[in-house]
Parts: sequence; structure tokens; C-alpha cells
Amino acid sequence: MEEISILWPFSGSDARNPYFRVICLLFVFSLVLMIDVQSAPEAGPEKAPLSKSHKIPHLTILASARIAITPVRKSKSDRFNPMISSAADRYEVDPALIKAVIMAESAYNPKAVSKRGAKGLMQLMPGTARALGVKNAFNPAHNINGGVKYLKQLLDTFNDDAKLALAAYNAGAGRVKRYGGVPPIKATRHYVKKVFAYYHYYKAEMVRKTKKV
Repeated sequence: MEEISILWPFSGSDARNPYFRVICLLFVFSLVLMIDVQSAPEAGPEKAPLSKSHKIPHLTILASARIAITPVRKSKSDRFNPMISSAADRYEVDPALIKAVIMAESAYNPKAVSKRGAKGLMQLMPGTARALGVKNAFNPAHNINGGVKYLKQLLDTFNDDAKLALAAYNAGAGRVKRYGGVPPIKATRHYVKKVFAYYHYYKAEMVRKTKKV
């Protein structure tokens, strides 16, 4: 038996060919890279950290919903952040969800009025506002406090299922209970998807701010 050189494939008559050397090097490199990738541990998607008081189940169910969103300029929305944080702490609701609802409802216009008569940042109907103790729906602090209080009531009603709570915020709790889920109303289903899209936008924004600190 002939002795096999440990310098293979860089020994022998073929080794004099520079193209042969390059091909062999690429083959060895590809083999090493394949082994390294296959042996690496799987990395799951990074999840945004939620504090215990702000953890809301089911907020990731529409993470991949493809829907176009256009958040308002920070100069228009940031002035409401102290009011949002205060209400979020008071009622233990994720501030990113509050921001998402405000964006979907009024695009941060405290004087917004819908065709049905809903008013303010979180678009409270007159009867709902009265039941929540909101005397002036156009007052941002009063409106946000009342809107978040109402959102918390809906989350409690539907066992922290944010999807159903948002559907109820848009179409009414009675309809959600009647259908046993999100009502088959095109506008309501679009609303839920839009709020979730904004939620993930604002949650990612909060994570970026946390990493900078």
C-alpha cells in the first residue's frame, strides 16, 4: 500500500494547478461552515420584555399581520406620554397598547369627533364617558384616564384577551359576547389588526429607548 500524504489535496501532480487548490479550499471552507451552523443552538425570536404589571396575554397573536400604519410625528404624541404612563400604572395596562388605541382612534387629535359622536383622543361615546366619570372628553388627561379605565374593564371582562377587548372597544362588548369572538364586521376586524400593528410599533420603540438608557 502506498503511503498517503497528510498534505492531500495539496500534494501530487494536481496540486501544481492553482485552480485545483482554490476549489479544494472552497470545499473545505464550505464543509466547516456547514458543521458550525448545524451545531449552533437554535435562537428564537427576541421578545420584548414586559413588566409584571403590564403583561397582557395574547398581544403577539397578530404580530405578523400585514397592514400599513403611519404613526404621527413624535412632536405631536410625546406631550401625552406623562398622562399615558399615569393611566397605565393606575389601571395596569401596557402603555404601548394605550398608545396604539389612541393612534387608531384619533391619531392623537384631542379634539377629534367621530360621525357617531365619539370624542377626544380615545374616542369616548357620551354615554360611556358619563359612566366612566369623564366630565370633559376633550380634556386629554380626563379622556385618557377614562379610556384606559374602560379598556381595563374590557380586558377583565374577556379574561385579558386583548383581541376580544379591542373588538369590544370598537363594536361593543355585547356583540363580542353574542358572536363568541370578534364580530364578523369588516371595520371591527380591520380595527383590531390596526391596533395590534401599532402596538408592536410602540412596543419596539419602548424597547429601543430602554436599550439606550
